[in-house]
Amino acid sequence: MTRAQVKAHLNKFNGDQKTILIELRDHISNKLPTAEEVIRYGIPTYLIEGVPVIGFDGFKNHNSIFPYSGSFNSRLKKDLDKYEQTKGSIHFELGKTIPKPLLNRIVVEKIRQINDTYPKKSGEFLEFYLNGVLKAKGKYRAGKLHGDWQWFRKSGVIMRSGSFKNGRQTGTWITYDAKGKVYKKTVITAP
Repeated sequence: MTRAQVKAHLNKFNGDQKTILIELRDHISNKLPTAEEVIRYGIPTYLIEGVPVIGFDGFKNHNSIFPYSGSFNSRLKKDLDKYEQTKGSIHFELGKTIPKPLLNRIVVEKIRQINDTYPKKSGEFLEFYLNGVLKAKGKYRAGKLHGDWQWFRKSGVIMRSGSFKNGRQTGTWITYDAKGKVYKKTVITAP
């Protein structure tokens, strides 16, 4: 599913609701510049590295945001108190724009929640900047960095890459300039 399919989905709405949903999509796109825009579970959704951050859609009597987490709403309990909620959604009054400062807090808090879920039991590790850009990617084994790792600038450009073996640097480490071109290579020898 692509951005064109999201656009087609939003074109099914009329009047103010369509305008509000398109503005919502544009605002989320600006807040998450590297996110992939897809249709997931029948609604427009933003993914970072395949991880869902936020979805949204319009309904007969309201518009909703879906933070893809049953525990998310408790993270912003005070901010969300005046809105109707379900375990997995936040409802906004039909015909009213969703407040941008609240939307910004929702996106940032969701990224914090995603970061809190790593490392996975498999050892997979991802960390994101609060704009959804990948900050670090690698694996852990027995609680230590292990295997290939990469770190990225806030712009999404690679900054450094290298390998670990049981928490110790090993092999060739590469530092990249601000444009992602190799700047320096360092060979790490075993102590």
